[in-house]
Amino acid sequence: MGNKEQATIKHKRLKMFSAFCVFLWLITFCLCASAEPQLFPKTRRDTGPKPKNIHGVVQDLRGTPLAGARVFLKDMKTSVVRTLETDQSGQYKVFGLTPMVDYELYAEFKGKTSEKKFVSSFLNREDNVLNFQLDVAVIENTAGASTSDQGATFKTFDLVELHASFDLPVGVPAPIPAVLLLHGFGEDRSVWKDFSKELLNRGWAVMALDLRGHGESRLKNQRPMEASQDWRTNPHEFPVDLDPALDWLKSRPRVDNGKIVVIGFDVGANLALIASGRFQEVRTVVAIKPDLSESLAMAGSAQDFVPRSTLIVVPNESEAARFKVAVKTRSRIIMAPHSGGTAEWTADKQIKDAIFQWLKETY
Repeated sequence: MGNKEQATIKHKRLKMFSAFCVFLWLITFCLCASAEPQLFPKTRRDTGPKPKNIHGVVQDLRGTPLAGARVFLKDMKTSVVRTLETDQSGQYKVFGLTPMVDYELYAEFKGKTSEKKFVSSFLNREDNVLNFQLDVAVIENTAGASTSDQGATFKTFDLVELHASFDLPVGVPAPIPAVLLLHGFGEDRSVWKDFSKELLNRGWAVMALDLRGHGESRLKNQRPMEASQDWRTNPHEFPVDLDPALDWLKSRPRVDNGKIVVIGFDVGANLALIASGRFQEVRTVVAIKPDLSESLAMAGSAQDFVPRSTLIVVPNESEAARFKVAVKTRSRIIMAPHSGGTAEWTADKQIKDAIFQWLKETY
């Protein structure tokens, strides 16, 4: 093979090698170009924390939504407080809150306040759900009372529909002292008619309740009910009516809801004594013709029967002696031999004068 042929072959090999190198370079370039977004990702623009939204539901302990409850939202940086109100489904909501701020929230309804909850500025969460529960009874008739009898309807936790009358005195500025009247077994709230007028004339707001199985309070879970004599010693019947009745009365906007008087006759007197030791808002009570044995049974035990600030009106000395032993705290016991029901006892001048003197001293 001549030199010329060898040079030609060498030249061809060199061209082929160069073409192969160019081919490899093209492949490498394509691979690098396709991998570049993964190897060198573009950084996104940081827009910062998003505004916070807070929403939730306010309910009672049975899970019933509380319409008209207030939720207080406090900006912990500026101490500015916003007030939100729940809708008919018990829901509240607020949007677009500054994200780099701590917030404090709590709910309030009928004088009862929930625990406080917080949303931290360190929690980078746009949507925040905070629900609240309050130990209150659901009130069905929330219309404001006037000087005329507007009436009240509300339910106990065992679904008894209770009815009551409610009257405000004319020309008395708020806060107005209030009285809850509880009739005897076999009666209804109408027995307080004359005595209620006396209270109104003296500047008291008056609520007279029909106890379960009496008057208009004869439905339980939409079914008719009748009072039983066994209820006189049952802690799960008449005493259950106290809590929602007091809650309703305390919710009246012009009433002094921290100082309520309870006056009762017979079964109502037993309930008044129980209410005296059970509810802080009850300032004092008047128990007309109570029965100590029934009172203890209704309370559940002697440990749960702790009356305080009580005027007790009994018909005889033996009953007076029993109450002197049982009631240790501030009390006054008077004897008034009498017969008849609520209306007859409260019409007696001696009893009436003793009641109003007691209220004057203790309220």
